[in-house]
This record gives sequence, C-alpha cells and structure tokens, in this order.
Amino acid sequence: WIIKLDQLPMTANGKVDLKALPAPDMEANQTAYEAPRDEVEALFCGIWEDVLGVSQVGIHDHFFFLGGDSIKGIQMASRLTQEGWKLDMKLLFQYPTIAELRPYIEEADLLTADQSPVEGEVILTPIQRWFFERNFSSQHHWNQSVMLHAANGLDEALVKQVLEQMMTHHDALRLVYPIEEGRIIQRHRGVDENDVAVDVIEVQGERSQQIQQVEKLANEVQASISLTEGPLVKPAIFRTDHGDHLLLVVHHLVIDGVSWRIFLEDFMALYEQAKRGEELTLPEKTHSFQAYAQKLTEYAVSDELLAERDYWKKVLGHLTAPLQKDHVTEDQRMLHTKTIRFTLSEEETRSLLTEVHEAYHTEINDILLTALGLTLKEWTGEDRHFIHLEGHGREDILPAVNVSRTIGWFTSMYPVLLDLSHAEDLSYQIKLLKEELRHIPNKGIGYGVLKYLTPDKMKDGLAFDVTPDISFNYLGQFDEQIGGGELSRSTWQAGQSLSPESEKPHALDIVGFVEQGMFQMTMSYHQLEFEEQTMEQFKDLLEKNVKALISHCVSQDEAQITPSDVGDDDLTMDELEKLMDIF
Repeated sequence: WIIKLDQLPMTANGKVDLKALPAPDMEANQTAYEAPRDEVEALFCGIWEDVLGVSQVGIHDHFFFLGGDSIKGIQMASRLTQEGWKLDMKLLFQYPTIAELRPYIEEADLLTADQSPVEGEVILTPIQRWFFERNFSSQHHWNQSVMLHAANGLDEALVKQVLEQMMTHHDALRLVYPIEEGRIIQRHRGVDENDVAVDVIEVQGERSQQIQQVEKLANEVQASISLTEGPLVKPAIFRTDHGDHLLLVVHHLVIDGVSWRIFLEDFMALYEQAKRGEELTLPEKTHSFQAYAQKLTEYAVSDELLAERDYWKKVLGHLTAPLQKDHVTEDQRMLHTKTIRFTLSEEETRSLLTEVHEAYHTEINDILLTALGLTLKEWTGEDRHFIHLEGHGREDILPAVNVSRTIGWFTSMYPVLLDLSHAEDLSYQIKLLKEELRHIPNKGIGYGVLKYLTPDKMKDGLAFDVTPDISFNYLGQFDEQIGGGELSRSTWQAGQSLSPESEKPHALDIVGFVEQGMFQMTMSYHQLEFEEQTMEQFKDLLEKNVKALISHCVSQDEAQITPSDVGDDDLTMDELEKLMDIF
C-alpha cells in the first residue's frame, strides 16, 4: 500500500524515523471507491464489472478480491482485445488493480488474424499427443457436453443454421483424425462438408420416464462420433411437454473449458440473430488453432523454453510415496468410476472467491491446493505428494499470437509437488505453497511442450517419469455462461461423456467449479481400487480443510505479502520476512 506524506519523519540524527511512519489503513484502501481517470480506465472498469458480475469497480479494486481468477482473466483479456487494447496476462498477478495496470495497457496490434476458413493439417499439440499416447479404448467417445433447456421450444432449422455458421467460424470444430500410413493426422474438413444433422426426438410419458428416456438417448448421441469421418460436434433436440432440451456434444480433442464459454456465448448470440432474421455475424476470429500449434512447435526449441529444463529436473527429482489404495486391479475401465461431491453454501462460496484472498494476496488455486495438500497429509500420513495440475493453457508465451476467442483443446497438464511439511503453521504453509505455484514457469505449459514437442537431443537428459495418481482442475465459474435469452442450463442428464469402456487416466480426479452461486468439488474414483468408506473419509477431510482455510484467511487482521507480490523471483520467504521485521 502507498501512503502519500508531505514529508518523512526524521530522527535527531537525520535518519528516517521508521517507528513514526503511519500504519496503512488496510480497510480504507480496500473499500474506498475511486472513479476511472480516463477512457481506457473507464473501459477497464466496465469490462471488470461485466466479467466479475459486480455493480461498481473502482481503479483501486483488487481483481482477485472481487472474485477474479485466471479464467476470468482470459475473458477480460478477450474483451479488451475486441476493444482494441491488449494486456500481458502475467502482469495481472503482479499489478491486480486497474490503477496499477494502466501504464502497461497497450493498443492492440493492427494486424488481425486471417478471417478466411482454415484448411489443411494441424500439428498435434501436447495435450492431444497425451490423449493418443494413452491409446484409450473407444477413443471416439471421449467428449465434453452441455444440456440446455428452452421452455418455449427450439427451431431445429435455426439450430442447424447456427451450428454450421459456428463450424465455419471456429475452424477447430471441423477437425477430424484419419489414420494415414499408420500415423494419426489432424486435418480440417472443408466448409462444404459442414452439414450438421440435428436429431429431433419426441419424448413421451411421465416426467420420470422422460428423464430416463432422454438419458438413454443422450448416451447414444455421445457414442456416435467418428474421429476419422467427423463431424466432432453432435446436437440433439429432445421435445417434451414442458419445452425442449438441447444436447450439444463435442469431442474433447477440439474443445476445453474456456472454449465452452466462447462456444456458448457465440451460440446464444447467433441463435438470437437467426430468430430475428438477421445476418449471422460474430466478432472477428483470433489466431487459429493451426497457427497456434505451429508457433508452439517453434517455441519448443526456443532458448526461453529450454531454460525451463533445470526447473523441471529439480521438481521431478523429488521422491514421494505412491498413493496407497485399498485394492489392486488391472481393470481400469471408466464403468467402475464413482463420483462423490461436496457443496459450499452461497456465503462460504462468496468468501472463497473474494474475502479469502485479502489475507495473503492469493488466488483460488492457492487455497484449494493447500486444502488438498492438507487432506492428503491427514489421509496418508505423508507430507509430500505429486499431483497432475490442469490449467487452461492459454499463457502469453507466443509473441503476436492471440487465441482469446479461439476454440480448441489448449489444456496444459503438468506435475506439481504439494509439500505440506509446514502444515503446523497454516499461515506460513499457505504463503509457501503460493510461492511454489508462482515459481512454476508460465503456469506449467512448458512441461508438455518439452515432453512432446522438443527434440530428444535438446531435452538435456530430462526424464518425464513422474506419473501422479491424482489430477486436479479448477474450472471456474459457470453461472455467467448462459444468461439472458430463452436458453438456460438443463437439470437433465447429458449422458456419459466418456465411454464406460475407456480407461481412467488417474486413480482420483478432483474438479472444482462454481455453479448457481455455490462452489462444488467432485471426486471421481475407481470403485475396484477404493472402498466407498475410504473415499467418503477423503471427501469429508477435504471439505473440512477448505472451510478451515476460509475461516483462517477471513479472520486475519492484516494482509501479508510474499516475494511474488513484489516481483522478486530471487527473494525467499524467509528473506522477505526478515526485511519486513526491519521495517
């Protein structure tokens, strides 16, 4: 915090009297509203209000204290780009207020992405190579999906028109994966092949019968995609006596969580245009998934990326005990997966998204991963565990490449060591894990690039032999995805996105998200490996630790900073605390 003084208090010896310096008024600094000082700041405030869902943003409001996270940061950057401005997303963590960011906001480059349909082959990205490396059974049935509800019904002709327009605009939705000479090729279908079949099914009977019938039919749609022939987008409309349910199934190879936000926003906009009989138009395309994959391949041999090798060697050099399971089995099929969950109240969720971060200048993953680490420590008795952390993967590592409005599978997945050896001092432990996460180069995207795209001779002996049993992914807040218009999220089941015959990649998959104003965390485990009682204990511990961290952080009287808050990568936590003690 900065306090302006007319003059510094001095001692009789002519030195600054540190004890006479006024203490910062933390509450005043956090709550005082200051209006934007120019048009750019006014634009920024408006974008933050829309993206964060708050009524008024001042130039000194903290992005993460208002409920922001890295996914909302992407949405903000996309909106900013559309308005002709750009911001390096890395700066948001160091300068989380509009006033601090203002000197770094630049006019966007006048050069725009090619707006013509993309054709030809696309280099497989690291996460796609991971997918094919696993050689899953039923590879064609590995989807993501959404079920929407239209109380007043849907016009299937308009749905078809909208989806075909989207597949023309969002080139990755036209990708297919033929096998040529024993090799999987990623290639675009032509726009002339953009014929989307919209199945319309009349559903009869009592409501409970309708729900069962729709789930059965949804499973058939989920299993119907052909990777070699396409299309990888499958819609179906289920007509009922209380409105229509629209199932949208997209193969995971061409979509991810951030892409769904783009997909749904564009679908809603185009459907409203089509209903009004208007020409279907979308904002300009950002750079294609094809261009991104090519640039990522060039990045794979860059000095910037190769400089990360020492970091990953150090991380992967740690030894951890394997995750103990109740049973051992060779049957890894998804059909044995069971999912349990806990849900926080709206008040607890608000605290988790906002108030919690004031204590240590954290973001939500810092808190959730600390809670997970504490839980694993209690559950297993071990201080250290490797997990696979999934991120959105849209990091600012490629100059002159903007994918803020590009649909595709960008996800990054990389090993993270959760070291909870300081759990007895919760404050220190939170700050320590926060700093460890901040020191991961470019939020881990380089790990997959090094593993899958960098030539072996340039890997400098780097081994990729850590295979965590646990994956973690925070998907963000879904409430803003579907708002306005006549479509809302359906409560009916969308069917099985992953084939029951497909292999489960991790023994335990943990996913967090916010929906309908409440934070939820799901835990998917293998029933042949873990007893139900074991996993219920794990779930209860995790819920307890998330709530304990919320209470701890909210109860702190003063905000504490860590080295990453002052932009010093070399300063250690202990060194900073000694400096703070001096002052």
